[in-house]
Amino acid sequence: MRFKKQLITLLGAVLLGSNLNVSTVVAADAAVDSNTTTTTTEPEKKTYKWTYPFKACDKYGVRPMSKAQTFGMTDYMRSVNPPSYFHDGWDFGHSEVGYSPVYAIHEGTVKKVAYGSGLGWFIWVISPDKYVEVYQEGFTKKSDIYVKAGQKIKAGQKIGKLTGSHLHLGLTKTTKKYINKNGFPCNNWNVDNGTWLNPISTIKKYLAKQK
Repeated sequence: MRFKKQLITLLGAVLLGSNLNVSTVVAADAAVDSNTTTTTTEPEKKTYKWTYPFKACDKYGVRPMSKAQTFGMTDYMRSVNPPSYFHDGWDFGHSEVGYSPVYAIHEGTVKKVAYGSGLGWFIWVISPDKYVEVYQEGFTKKSDIYVKAGQKIKAGQKIGKLTGSHLHLGLTKTTKKYINKNGFPCNNWNVDNGTWLNPISTIKKYLAKQK
């Protein structure tokens, strides 16, 4: 016990004999802390480019020949069972855009290139910001398509050539999890289930932001 008291006394003497001013150090640290502002910057969300699928749309605008070509409820019955007048996309007829190259409207990864009943040869793309694009009915043969499954594509990239009567462009906003659970988005082609979007309205919205 006596040794412990002697040690404490010795240490106190050493500290008192030093030139260290503890209160000054504490005050200086406080001053630095008061002048230091900690800011948390959230990472900016990446924006992805959009464009029309045909150059004629850039030059002349979108000019559907009939209401049946437009998105949403139309006066044309599209399925009998169940009865539905819902059009899940937008049709670009060759009379308005010509037999011309088809360009990707949005960045993404090609999920599938295949032939489907009622779809013809089609391109299915999944975008990183949860949009899904389906280009269908416009390609009469596989060689009219210039991309393949697994390929990453950019907006404005040439992905094929319109050789059929029209190109049907379908657009949804969903997730890979939804697709894996529910399958190919065109399974619900005649149902307005809330996932289908108007391609032209969406493109126009983002084009306005890009200016």
